[in-house]
Amino acid sequence: MATWSLATDSVGGNAITAAVGVAATTAAMDALGLHPIAGVGIAAVGALSSLVTGGMAPPERVMATLGRWAGVGGWMTWALAGDPWSALGIGALVGGSVLGASMGPWLKRRSAVPDGARAGGLVLGSTAKETAEWQQRIIDRGGQQFHGIVVEAVTKWENGLGVDVRVCLPKAGATVDQLRYLAPGLAADANLPHGCSIEVIEPEGEGQRTVILRVPTQVMTSLDEGHPLWEEQRSILDGVPIGAHPNGDTAEGPMREESWLVVGKKGAGKTTLLWGITATVGMCSDALVWHIDLNGGGMTQPWVDVWLDGRVQRCPIDWAAPSVDEAIRMVTAAVKIAKHRKIAYRKRKKEHNTNLLPVGADLPEIVIILDEGAEAMAAAGRGQVVELATKLEEIQRIARNEAVNLVLSVLRGTGDLVPAAMSTQTGVGICMKVRQQKEIAAVFEAAWELKLKPEHLTAKGSGWISVDGALPTRYQGWNILPDDMEQAALRIAQVRPDLDEASAGVAGDDYATRYERMRQLFTEDAEIVEDEPVSAAASGTWTSGWGSFGNTASPAPEPAGPALVAGDDGIEDAEIVEDTPIDDILVGALRVMADAGSDRATRSQLAERLTGGDEDVLRSRMTAAGACPVHSLKVDGRDARGWYRRDIEAALSVTAA
Repeated sequence: MATWSLATDSVGGNAITAAVGVAATTAAMDALGLHPIAGVGIAAVGALSSLVTGGMAPPERVMATLGRWAGVGGWMTWALAGDPWSALGIGALVGGSVLGASMGPWLKRRSAVPDGARAGGLVLGSTAKETAEWQQRIIDRGGQQFHGIVVEAVTKWENGLGVDVRVCLPKAGATVDQLRYLAPGLAADANLPHGCSIEVIEPEGEGQRTVILRVPTQVMTSLDEGHPLWEEQRSILDGVPIGAHPNGDTAEGPMREESWLVVGKKGAGKTTLLWGITATVGMCSDALVWHIDLNGGGMTQPWVDVWLDGRVQRCPIDWAAPSVDEAIRMVTAAVKIAKHRKIAYRKRKKEHNTNLLPVGADLPEIVIILDEGAEAMAAAGRGQVVELATKLEEIQRIARNEAVNLVLSVLRGTGDLVPAAMSTQTGVGICMKVRQQKEIAAVFEAAWELKLKPEHLTAKGSGWISVDGALPTRYQGWNILPDDMEQAALRIAQVRPDLDEASAGVAGDDYATRYERMRQLFTEDAEIVEDEPVSAAASGTWTSGWGSFGNTASPAPEPAGPALVAGDDGIEDAEIVEDTPIDDILVGALRVMADAGSDRATRSQLAERLTGGDEDVLRSRMTAAGACPVHSLKVDGRDARGWYRRDIEAALSVTAA
């Protein structure tokens, strides 16, 4: 048996209605004394009426209609010929009614699936409800042009943070662009949390009418997932992962041939992203990382500390520039390398039968990562900055094939910071949290059409990424902490490649002597944090015996003050107290450093040996002796406060004069 209407989903209600209707009709026919064959006639008339009113399609509905009326006619004929109210008769009536009523919801779900997708069998009721809701939601929001749209499936993401809604657009109806225009309204209709925006994805390899709505139902929290910290070496040819899309897929971009542009206001997570890129590229067997950070070198410092502290022999960052002068040296060398590689490696291309320069451990790509690029753009300054910006533009213009690429980070992607020529040549665009929608549009031309707004990015480290001009998609960046960077730096220092000899040769002395300058720039300039004035004598530029990787150590200048006597200096530790002469407190400090075999000593180390542990007395005596204020320095990998040997020698030279 079946209900008189198959349109509703209430199986129980429809079964009761059908059973009561068929039983009442049969009882009336029995009271009138009609022949049993009358049941067949009623079934035939009912079937014909249903087909006339409902049509002959789809086939499933026609077969269900004929089967329903056949069941009705058969039961009526059998009941009129015998006893319909026996246990067998009532059981047959109830069972047939339930079976017929179940066809209603099944046909409704069946009609929502296109012919090519029906081989999967029956659709579960909960999924059918979701598909029906999304289908109706799109029609309500889009109007007549979306009538005939079919929601084929609603699939939950493995991470539980959202669903994919698979849609088949109607023939001669709405287009993908029109559906994309509805996305903000559909998000509101679905009452998604703030920060959850729907993305319209066109799956590769499928027809143009097939679309997937990527619907996040929960906001990805800020930087919850840490960087993978690769243990195995990677290749720059494999791309650079930076985080995860809302559905859990890895967000990544190519770097072998593409330059990157990263835009975001202060605090959006740009530097954390650049740290993550450094960790990934650093582990590539065919790539080297160069850093430019004109805002104090903060991006680089965590990566070079393990080298400055002597824990590794090779610096994890092949070259770092925290000043405009050093940055100009670097980009000038990069331009020379790119031009030289065009000529020097022609045979290598021919051997590999490729037009793209093959990279490897013997010929690594150079990835120049530039943080806070406003300081390096021509629009942001004059003089040397213009020269730096010109070289950066030249690198982006000529060096793609020769494996020298840029990752440029700026506060805004607008023309006042990034020249239009550089923006248009960028292969990978990333926009993190900004203040205005027009700043997003400066990175992605489709931002207005897609209605991308700053308020969509509620979590720190989140953003949109677009590869090679494709529509931007949402992602959440990985976090990387100081301990992570230290661990990665130790590993990178052991496995990273060296620059090929031909490139190192054409880069000249600026490249060969880079580590001497880096030691000075990242120990003297970066670590002086006191606001107190430093005497001219204490601000010397010696490196006091620092060596440099790949070069023989330069001898330190002879101090102008008295030399430390070899062996026992005659100063008893316990006797160096408040009555100690000024010069003796300085000589005693040198003795402590010599005993420790170090070029530095902390305030507590000196106080323990020289003033009986009283740091206040030590500080006053050192100040009176002409020593500069204490520095922020590292001892055994830990942050501390104290003096360098060069500070003491400078004070002694002033005293001697």
